[in-house]
Amino acid sequence: MTTISLRNFRSLAATYGAYVGSMSSRGLELVGKLGLYMFGARALGLHDSGYFFLCLTWIGLISTVARGGFDKAVLRHMAAELAVGRGQEARRALLTGSAIVTAGGTLATLLTVALAEPLAVYLFHDPQVAHALRLSAYAILPQTLCIFVGYALVGFHRGAAGQLVQNGIWPVLTLGALFAGANTLDSLLYALAASLLAATVLGLVMLVSDRHRLLATPSPDAPADALPALWRTAMPLSVVEVVQIFLNSLPVLLLAVFGQPSAVGAFSVANRISMLIWVVANSIGTVAAPSFAARHRQGQWDELRALNRRVRLAVALFGTPVVAVMVFFPKSILNLVAPGFEVAAPALMVMGLGQLVNCLLPCQDFMLSMTGYGSVHRWLNIAQLVVCSALCAALIPFFGMMGAAIATAVFIAQGAIGTTLAVRHLMPKAL
Repeated sequence: MTTISLRNFRSLAATYGAYVGSMSSRGLELVGKLGLYMFGARALGLHDSGYFFLCLTWIGLISTVARGGFDKAVLRHMAAELAVGRGQEARRALLTGSAIVTAGGTLATLLTVALAEPLAVYLFHDPQVAHALRLSAYAILPQTLCIFVGYALVGFHRGAAGQLVQNGIWPVLTLGALFAGANTLDSLLYALAASLLAATVLGLVMLVSDRHRLLATPSPDAPADALPALWRTAMPLSVVEVVQIFLNSLPVLLLAVFGQPSAVGAFSVANRISMLIWVVANSIGTVAAPSFAARHRQGQWDELRALNRRVRLAVALFGTPVVAVMVFFPKSILNLVAPGFEVAAPALMVMGLGQLVNCLLPCQDFMLSMTGYGSVHRWLNIAQLVVCSALCAALIPFFGMMGAAIATAVFIAQGAIGTTLAVRHLMPKAL
């Protein structure tokens, strides 16, 4: 009994230690991103900050399409195969995913340059958007590779390092460039691209230092069945990733179509503040993801259930206080950005309530993706997109940013509830 208790204590300490390390990386991200959004919005003003946040939205959207789900597919394959000593299979997944993602990022960059003018004229009805989109093209390939390399590091169970590369380094470097004088739209977008490239290079160095782990040989009790081909894992996850980024981008894009750049800027700041809960949940879920894949591959259901419960508790403990601040003090938070942004306080409050549901029912999307139920996650995301699209179309033309906030809150809550119910139905032993 003492031995079991000691083992459980060590497992618990290791798990929460990993969460603390991951949250430290995310803490750096929060400082960098909040500083960048707040001081960047103040330096650019309501009008140009609208263009800046529109470019950030476009970069995130097109980069996600370029990765095609291969980033999370590689994470799952590396973690699952290394758990049973199949280093060659993990190496093959890493190299294949790298080639596909690099090609996708290059193609996305060229398409953005080619389509900048038509998008500006026919979609956004603002010719000035074309110049901003062309500048944003410089950041697309670096961001695509930055996210991929981060997930590859997570596949090595280096969650804190992976999130540092994906989310911690580039915001701080871009913020530093802003303080150094990159306080125009053009210079800030150039600085963003350079910062993403620097983070990617650092991630590649860390990845190469771990290459010896790909020489592992199969353990005697390794399961005989093979994982599906990498592209089969990536296909449903690509839909999930693309739909998810569309969900996050659609309210901003439609608000840009029907509203003024100032409304886009104010809503974007409020929306990105509300996404702090997603940052907390995603941080902890990313650390747990390779263990979800490994425990499932090894058939260790008791360990998988215990890990899942620790994950949900950790997100609730870290996230609930943040939600409380958003809901009860939205105007105070937005006043810290600059005068004028407090107009988005009601929107922040509504989105905070949606994030509360996400905080209480977190990370089950990771559970589905890492255990071979990506197709179920795909259909849940498509249902979210249908609801979000209908609400955006019905509400944004008439209610502006409040319509965008309601649509955002609903699809966030719908996603958390849907994935939790799916895990309960498909893998009751995991809850």
